[in-house]
Order: sequence, then structure tokens, then C-alpha cells
Amino acid sequence: MKKFILLIGILLVTSACTNINEIDYKDNINSIINYNKSNKIINHHGRGYKYYLPKYMSISNASDYNEIINSNDNTYYLYVDIISYYNKVDLKLNKICQEEYKFKGISNGYLCINSVNNKYLVEIVYNYAKIEVIVDDYYLNEVINNGIIILSTIKYDDDLISNIITNNKTGNNEETLDIFGNKNKKQDFIEVIEEYDNYDNTDEIPDYDVIN
Repeated sequence: MKKFILLIGILLVTSACTNINEIDYKDNINSIINYNKSNKIINHHGRGYKYYLPKYMSISNASDYNEIINSNDNTYYLYVDIISYYNKVDLKLNKICQEEYKFKGISNGYLCINSVNNKYLVEIVYNYAKIEVIVDDYYLNEVINNGIIILSTIKYDDDLISNIITNNKTGNNEETLDIFGNKNKKQDFIEVIEEYDNYDNTDEIPDYDVIN
């Protein structure tokens, strides 16, 4: 646990005041992913999945497979795709990606960065889940590190997911998300942001502090 907190601290220190052209994203990404291969720390549970949420981050809204996470005035949109996980679908790279950073030696993962209205639209896909953030240059590296920490610690509950998928096939109308099967557009994401901004977030999601 102490080593994990130290790793996060080091990454945050190196995140501040960086220019997009001066960052080696792959080094940070692979350092976090390699560490979390053996890391068993979990403190947040969703439906059919769980992961580690850094203490300096908080959840402001959540449904079954969509969560809104906040840190330093940045809003992270997390989408967990249990359908693609269940079917072991190979992801397809976002075709509108202006800057692409595939995770070296890691399958089913990429970082996509696009310029949007003097900010950056960051799209991180890994471990059958996606995080999207619109961010200023100053927080770019921090956002990428935070996104990878969350995505690389996601663990899936195979039995529960199998039951969910089976129930849907037998007539349950419950919706499940398939992020890898959809075509992604910048405009789609901006519209999602506007929709979520109109939500009533007065009922905060509790910060579960269960370490497995």
C-alpha cells in the first residue's frame, strides 16, 4: 500500500507544469500498468467490476457502467464495457485520433489526444473500459496518469457479468454499454458532457474504503 501511494506521489510531482511535447507518455503508462499487474488494492465497487480510486479523486455521479469522477476541477467520464469484456472483443482505434500512443507490449489499449477549443480531449482505452476528459495543457499529464491508475486496476466479476448478459438475452430490457462497437466522435462526447452537466449531483456517491 505504501509503495503504491509513493508511486502515485511521484507521478503527480512529474505531472505538473509539463508541455505536451515534453512528456514521454509511454514510460508513465507502462510503469503504472506493470505495477498494477501485482497490485491487489481495491476501494471502489461497481456492478460487475471494481477498481482502485485514488484518495484525491471523488465520484460525483454513477450508474451501472458510467461514472463521473472529479479531481482538481477536472471531470473524468468512465465507461466500463462488460459486453466487450464478456465477448473478449478486440478494440478498434478511434479513427479521429490526432495523436496516438499505443501501449507498448500491452494489447487492447491506447491513448488518444485531440485539440478541442484550446483544450485537449483525452481518450484512454484499456482493460475493456474507457476514460474521457477535456483538460487544459497544465493538467494533461496528471489526467493521463490518473486515468491509467483507474483503468489498470479494474477487476471484473465473471460470474455476475455472465448472469447480467444471460438475463439480458432472455428478455430483460436493462441496457449495457458497448463502447468498442460504437463509432466515437468528438461531438458525441461534448454532447454527453452537456447532458451530464445538467444532472442533479446533490446526492454524492459514498467513497468506499474497502481494501481487498
